Amino acid sequence: MPRSVALIRGVGGPTAMRMPALREVLASAGLGEVETLQVAGNLVLDPGRRSSAAVAKAVRAAVREGFGFDLPVIVRTHAELADAHARNPFADAAEGRWVQTVFLAEPVETAVPELPSGAPEEAVVDGREVFVRYPEGIGGSKVQAGYIEKRLGVVGTARNANTVAKLIAMSA
Repeated sequence: MPRSVALIRGVGGPTAMRMPALREVLASAGLGEVETLQVAGNLVLDPGRRSSAAVAKAVRAAVREGFGFDLPVIVRTHAELADAHARNPFADAAEGRWVQTVFLAEPVETAVPELPSGAPEEAVVDGREVFVRYPEGIGGSKVQAGYIEKRLGVVGTARNANTVAKLIAMSA
């Protein structure tokens, strides 16, 4: 049975969590067998009969109760994640870590977020995702997920193409 992927926004630094403890807290909250990828809030879990919104709410509540952090959570089913990856116009770029998908909490109507003047990045908005290509790397770019959130007025969290591909494989 395909699983769902929960993406916790803002994991790291002062909101860092140990992944074994996070898996335990989420399993205790009734989210079944939970797998993590990296230490950045990438979770693969069994949604049971819950909607994606209900899973996001349950993960957020469990993290808040277990760790004291109130962090946004965005959930995609395996099919939604695979569809987003297939729609990413930059997914086949040679450097997958320099291509990101910003997963949005809700769809937006615009096709392109406003980018800084002279920025080398390319970005395309497609429903609940923003696809961004960073030809000069991500580290020094002004076009991070927070920048996109402010321009579009919606919560989002970014994952690079390599991570998205791994999450698709894990959730199959």
